[in-house]
Amino acid sequence: MDTGTGQVTVTGETILINTGSHPIIPDIPGLRESEYLVASTELIESTVLPDRLAIIGGGYLGIEFAAIYSGFGSQVTMFEKASAILGHEDDDIAAAAVKILADDGIEIVAGAEVTEVRDAETGAHLTYEKDGVRHTVEADAILAAAGRAPTTHDLGLDAAGVATTERGAVRVDAYLRTSRPHIYALGDVNGGPQFTYISLDDSRIVLDQLTGEGKRSTADRVAIPHTLFMTPPLATVGLTEKQARAAGRRVRIGSQAVADIVAMPRAYVVEETRGMMKFIMDADTDEILGAALLSVDAQEIINTVALAVRHGIKAADLRNAVYTHPSSTEAFNDVIAAIVRTDEPQTTGV
Repeated sequence: MDTGTGQVTVTGETILINTGSHPIIPDIPGLRESEYLVASTELIESTVLPDRLAIIGGGYLGIEFAAIYSGFGSQVTMFEKASAILGHEDDDIAAAAVKILADDGIEIVAGAEVTEVRDAETGAHLTYEKDGVRHTVEADAILAAAGRAPTTHDLGLDAAGVATTERGAVRVDAYLRTSRPHIYALGDVNGGPQFTYISLDDSRIVLDQLTGEGKRSTADRVAIPHTLFMTPPLATVGLTEKQARAAGRRVRIGSQAVADIVAMPRAYVVEETRGMMKFIMDADTDEILGAALLSVDAQEIINTVALAVRHGIKAADLRNAVYTHPSSTEAFNDVIAAIVRTDEPQTTGV
């Protein structure tokens, strides 16, 4: 490696690759060359608030920055090529989240393809097509939020005999070993879920390989929760309703708008009553299959649900548990009991 004062060779019996990922810049004419293009880290570090922020990409990163900068006072326009944002969520959850974003002043342009970026004296001009019609908007900053790619291009992995995937990620097994057994890859660089807590768990797996029993692996990850940090946050775990039905599961759906949850006065205390909570439960076993919590404190209470899913705790147990008051967790007392849809009980012939 080059330390700035010359080449230094470092040797070791074990090597860990944890170089992370970098933003993907879409191949849009004029975008890479635009002086108004910013990465997420640059936007965070900037002390100048853009009056008009354009975001290309409607995934987690795009939505989170849209919510942040709309709250700061920027006029935010978010472009998404798909027909809708949050398409992987159930329609009712996605609609509730989109309404919150729109109510906060964020313009979501879905089904749109940005075709050109041109710099001008007063800002960048973004041209996009939607439904066959071309439009142009101006922006003081453009955030490329089209995903992140593993950072492996300068590592010389071919020379080391370390295999990579088509996307450039380091190929690993369930124990995070690469094609060279003494080399491990952790975090975003191995192509796994791009979350800080997954990278942390990667370190536990490798540490167990090096100093422990060598039993821990990625297969141990069950019911891993995710949180989209909009306001209020959207936290999910397990299956959505459409995923459960597609898998042939008979389900009961408990769902309630946060404003209607009598057992959750905390939402009124902090003056954030927007959103909804939804539980997907197996109609035969009362097993919790999944949940989507769009509410204040969702990033915290989803961990309780994930623990319940992981250890087979029944929905009735979560519903009837005694929680501290006032807290967001006590909403479970109401929401799991608020059945809005249920499949008919299965009957068998004799």
